[in-house]
Amino acid sequence: MLLLGAERELILALGIVAGVFIVSLFQLWAAIFGLVLWAVGAWVLTRAASFDPQLSKTFGRSLRYRKLYKSAATPFASPRTFGD
Repeated sequence: MLLLGAERELILALGIVAGVFIVSLFQLWAAIFGLVLWAVGAWVLTRAASFDPQLSKTFGRSLRYRKLYKSAATPFASPRTFGD
């Protein structure tokens, strides 16, 4: 599910991290840094969600199955072996 145009879990984690800088440190530089982090992070996550709404889940799955699905950019690549 999307929240603010980005993946819900990622945008909530970004909000927590930015909130730590804004609220808990009680410094002007930390508040500015937290707001900039929120703005840039939300923009990046929105752009990523416009590419693939479930990008983090897809990326994690691709890392898990990397050994099984070895990509080859040419039809002349060496044959795959399974069970290594």
